[in-house]
Amino acid sequence: MPLPASPDARLFYCCALQRLEESAYLLTGEYRTAAVYLAGYAVECILKALILSQASHADRKLALKSFKGAHAHDFGWLKGRYVRLGGSPFPTTAERHFIQVATWSTDLRYQAGTWRKRETEVFMKAAAANVDWADGRL
Repeated sequence: MPLPASPDARLFYCCALQRLEESAYLLTGEYRTAAVYLAGYAVECILKALILSQASHADRKLALKSFKGAHAHDFGWLKGRYVRLGGSPFPTTAERHFIQVATWSTDLRYQAGTWRKRETEVFMKAAAANVDWADGRL
């Protein structure tokens, strides 16, 4: 897909793709918790890219400032922000994948142990599907 026109959106877009690729690499080494963390971060970045690509030039600075604090990692808040800016609602399939990743949290940084293989596979597929869906909107 072509890169987003907005330089700010482009940065988050590129980060999303890179984090998703890195998460897949971690998964090959069975680093499942780390893979899930980065895949979730990829979803966060792609949602921010959607917001920034939907925002007017004047609103982008406000949007960037709003990406600070705990709510800026909340997928529900980010999705709502995108839709309020006029973004298209998530179709049923994308919504299903979104629900599968919506429990992600930055608290995974502090989670010891390893995610179960099946949960990891479901999360990773849903994260990739979310990034793919959003990529088609940018």
